[in-house]
Amino acid sequence: MFVSDLSGILMKIEENEITRYRYELWFDYTRKAMNTIAEGAMLAVPNFASDQRETRYSILEVTGILPMHYALGTDTGGYPGFITEAARNAGQDWITQDTLSTEDTTKIRCIAIPTNLEIVEQAFSPNGTGPQIQEESNLPMVGHEVHLLNTDMTEQVANLSLDLEQDTLIHIGSLVRDENVRVHLRVEELIKVHFGIFGFTGAGKSNLLSTLVRKLLSEVKTEPVKIVIFDLMSEYTGLLLDQLVELDEGFIVNIGAQTTPESVITYYSELNRSNAEQKQNLKEATIDFVNSTVLPKALKRRQPDLHRPAAIFLKQRKMRFWQQRTVVSDAIKTARDQFKGNMGGCGRDVYKFLKDLDKRHGSKGIDAAIVETIEQEVEDFIDDYNENPANKKAKKSITSTAQTNLDAVVSVLTSQAQQSRVDIPANVTVSMPQIVEWLNDETQSSLIIVQAHNPDELRDFAAKLSYVAYESRRRSGRIVPLVSFIFDEADEFIPGKSNSDSQKSSKAAVMTLARRGRKFGLGIGISTQRIANLDVNTLAQPHTYFVSKLPREYDRRAIAEAFGISEDMFRQTFKFKKGDWLLASYDATGLEALPIPIHTEDANQKILQFVEAQSSLSAAKQEMTEKKSRNSLV
Repeated sequence: MFVSDLSGILMKIEENEITRYRYELWFDYTRKAMNTIAEGAMLAVPNFASDQRETRYSILEVTGILPMHYALGTDTGGYPGFITEAARNAGQDWITQDTLSTEDTTKIRCIAIPTNLEIVEQAFSPNGTGPQIQEESNLPMVGHEVHLLNTDMTEQVANLSLDLEQDTLIHIGSLVRDENVRVHLRVEELIKVHFGIFGFTGAGKSNLLSTLVRKLLSEVKTEPVKIVIFDLMSEYTGLLLDQLVELDEGFIVNIGAQTTPESVITYYSELNRSNAEQKQNLKEATIDFVNSTVLPKALKRRQPDLHRPAAIFLKQRKMRFWQQRTVVSDAIKTARDQFKGNMGGCGRDVYKFLKDLDKRHGSKGIDAAIVETIEQEVEDFIDDYNENPANKKAKKSITSTAQTNLDAVVSVLTSQAQQSRVDIPANVTVSMPQIVEWLNDETQSSLIIVQAHNPDELRDFAAKLSYVAYESRRRSGRIVPLVSFIFDEADEFIPGKSNSDSQKSSKAAVMTLARRGRKFGLGIGISTQRIANLDVNTLAQPHTYFVSKLPREYDRRAIAEAFGISEDMFRQTFKFKKGDWLLASYDATGLEALPIPIHTEDANQKILQFVEAQSSLSAAKQEMTEKKSRNSLV
């Protein structure tokens, strides 16, 4: 139950507004102990409920650890010669005490928080039952011996409320301090009551998210899981290429044609050509597709090795396109969202002109003719305004800012007209009802990565799909299969302050899913580094949090208020390496609302393993072809 030859003393207990209590414990210093005790370690201390028949140990979790030397204390003030000599002596004490503590001047100081659990050990157990874990019944006793739980007991505590045989679980990672302690998550609670991933630049949010998605899709065998990722930065094609290839319903959905190279559309447009021409088109499309895919450094070096799986993906026609007929009114709204600066005295007249323009042409589809017409009307408006005698008298004219904003209207219309001219083959288009049909299909898991050239279009699509999927479930009363709508760069979809109509619509749709989607098996996942820009109401919705380094105090405070993570807990994240995360959940983990530091798999390695397997398969296929060729010659 305990690690042998390692014990400490509970020195201090004090109240804490977030964790209820905060404990200080001392262990005798040895280098072995420093390498054994770490953040996330579970400790056991006898509590006041113990008696002669049984011993009850309160279970604590270490949140901070620091070696201390009495000769140095906590202050480096004083005569420099004395302080320097004391430091040299301390340095020797750290080295000489390898496995045996021989100096009273050295200690290991630990800070711990309660898990609200206890181990009950019977003095005599006639039926041979071992120690039992239950809710804590009293406070630990100051001055009593502290024990470090071993691997088996720590794993029992970490997964306490989980049924490893019956629950639908995924293995998300292992404790940072002990890779043999596996940590699991309940799939249903993870998805239905939402999750959030929060970390600063370089923490590995995309890597963790793709690992989480891969495990949901590959480890859950008892029921289908549906994942929709709204990929603002187009990062997940490379990180989840294996799932896109291996799943029958693994799709990239492009909003319009501008998100993919023209050679890809050419390949799909000319499938009726000869085999030689198709092969050449596929080769060009594959190279362009891989070259335009955003890859982390670890995969960028192996970019040519991605050609084979990428070609398989394209050949399976899993690159799909969604197009909506855009009208002039939509383009004017988009352009107005991009307006910058103060247009001065002509601002009111510019907005009136746009309103009249919307009345005349708003419902018309966008093509070259309508663009030419509106461009001429804009020029006429500017000329008439500048030549108007009343305006000349008042010294009013179109300002440079107003000119730039009116040019933006024509630019957006031109861009929309060019996009609408791209002829996307019917065999790779997709409709909203078809996507909803994938999400409601109970026979298999699905991965849908949605990307767009224009962020506003991606937000509008996210809002439409969220509402359509929700209404489909609400009307039919359907609750399965589980669907997670994941918003990467979530502050762009759910901002605290909406700066455009598309942000308002996506924010409202996400809040609908967050508050009412769980009744119908619909959940959300949010990932961001800009917590300060995120809507506070949405931030409070997830019941499962993955937190890494957050240097900004405001971000830490926002998470602390949403989940109740103390400063002591945050402090350990500053020492995290890539792949280390502070995991806390009200429902999905075995420990309710208790943050534990875990280490997760590297998504890059999973893709590299997949690529190598594909290369081996290709080599074996090539060898088989050559063997057949040699046999035919014989």
